Amino acid sequence: MPTQDRVLVIGGTGRTGRHVVHILRQEGRPLRLLVRDRARAEEILGAGLDLVVGDALDLDLAPAFAGVAHVISTLGSRDVHGGGLRTVDLPATVRLVAAAKAADVARFVLCSTIGAVPTPGVPPHMLEWFAPKGEAEAALRESGVPFAIVRPGGLVDGPTTDPRMIDCRDVARALVDATTRADALDATFELSNARLQQPGADPTLGLHVTAR
Repeated sequence: MPTQDRVLVIGGTGRTGRHVVHILRQEGRPLRLLVRDRARAEEILGAGLDLVVGDALDLDLAPAFAGVAHVISTLGSRDVHGGGLRTVDLPATVRLVAAAKAADVARFVLCSTIGAVPTPGVPPHMLEWFAPKGEAEAALRESGVPFAIVRPGGLVDGPTTDPRMIDCRDVARALVDATTRADALDATFELSNARLQQPGADPTLGLHVTAR
C-alpha cells in the first residue's frame, strides 16, 4: 500500500471537483489530478499541480494511480438526459475502480447522486437517468476496493435552503473527509439539506443509508 497520503482526483475541473482540489491544497495533502485538458485545468486551478492528461475511458491508468493512497472521483457527464451517464460515467468508473484495485489504494471515494437507486421521492424518469450511477456504485462495492460513496442532491454554487439541493462546497468537504474518516469506510451517505435534517445524520457526510 502507498505510504504517502497522495490523493488522486478525477473530475477536478468540475463544479464540485474544483472545491475538492481547493480543500486538499489548503490541507497540504499531496495531490494528483487526472484531466483531459491541461490548459483548461491550469486556467481553472492554477499552475504547479501534478497533472496526468488523458481520458479515463482509454488511458493507461497505471501512471495516474502510482503512489496513490486515496481516490476522489467527481466524474460526471453533462449529458445526463442523452445517455452520457451510461456511455461515459459508468465505463470510466469501472476502469478507474480496476486501476485502484491494481494499485491497492486505501480508499476510493465516489461522488454519486441521490436517485442512483430507487429512492422515495425521486420520480421514475429520474431513476432511469441516474441508474448508471447506481451500477457504478455496485461495481465499486463488488470490487473489494475499500470505498466511501456520497450521494448529493441537486448541486448549487453557494448556500441554499432548498431541501432537495446542496452547496457544491459542502459536497466537496464531505468527499475529502470521507477519504480518512473511519465511519465512512465501506459506507454510503446521502447529502442534501433535507437529509441533513434527518435524525442521526452526520453534519458533514449526511445520512448514512443502507446500500441497495
